[in-house]
Amino acid sequence: MSDARRHIEEAEDRSEALAVFLRAAGRSPLLVTPDDGPGCPLVMALAALHWTGETGLVRPDDRLHAVWFAAETSAAVIERAGRRRSSFRYVGPKLETPQKVPLEGVEVVDEPFVRGFEFHERWSALAHFLLVTQGRGALIALLSPRAPDVGHIQRWLLELFNGPVPEGADALHAAWFSVAGAGFLFPPASFASGVSRGWTYLEIGESRET
Repeated sequence: MSDARRHIEEAEDRSEALAVFLRAAGRSPLLVTPDDGPGCPLVMALAALHWTGETGLVRPDDRLHAVWFAAETSAAVIERAGRRRSSFRYVGPKLETPQKVPLEGVEVVDEPFVRGFEFHERWSALAHFLLVTQGRGALIALLSPRAPDVGHIQRWLLELFNGPVPEGADALHAAWFSVAGAGFLFPPASFASGVSRGWTYLEIGESRET
């Protein structure tokens, strides 16, 4: 049983919820939905991160700048540190999305179901990501100085699923990640029983108990 501490706040509207989320995040790396849609399907996020880790396409010390999930596939932009400078790599499906060849990117992955391009500039990689996915249901590293580490994302997503998740939470609108904790913002949910839940912010952190 996890001993991580959990804190929950609720808000009536999106602007209030985002204010709560951004205050809690501070300068921590974060991912946020670029529009007013519900965000990223939650149930596929952990499985996709596990799969990409197993295949070596994404490493724990990479930084995640964008991610998008569909029914059986996903796309991402990662930052990988190099000897002289970081590079930005788009990795996405080869069949389920429109195939675009970027002018500035170099193809570095060409497998039966996956294609990847490497870019020198972050915005070039993000532009290609948005062109392919259209940004619907995506999470993008915005409003913070840097993108979150994949290792921290994996750790705190596992912790999230180890404890109670807000009822009806099937999408993730925004999330921040650090060494010591993470925060998750879920859009509202309504239930057939008449019970409803507004915008919900859930924060998880290392237990203060010694």
